[in-house]
Amino acid sequence: MGKEGDFGEISYALGVLSIVFGILQPVFGLGMGITGFILSMKDSSPISRKAKKLNVMGIVLSAVITLILVIGSSYLISKGLIPQNLG
Repeated sequence: MGKEGDFGEISYALGVLSIVFGILQPVFGLGMGITGFILSMKDSSPISRKAKKLNVMGIVLSAVITLILVIGSSYLISKGLIPQNLG
C-alpha cells in the first residue's frame, strides 16, 4: 500500500489545513481536523503525535469560530439587523 509513516504525514498535513480552514471555512476545518485526528491514531510515529496536537487545535478553533458565528448571526437576526427570510 504505502510506507509506514504515511498516516502520520497525511494527518500532519490535515492538521495544518484544519487550522487554516478553521479560520476561513470552519466547517471544512472541522472535517479536516476530525479526519486527520482519526488518521493520526493509526500511526505511532513522532510526527503523528504532533499531528494529533495540530488536529485538536484545528477542531477546537473550528468549533469556537462556528459557535461565534452562530451566536452572532442569531443575535443580529433577533435585533432585526438581518432579515429572517430573504425570499
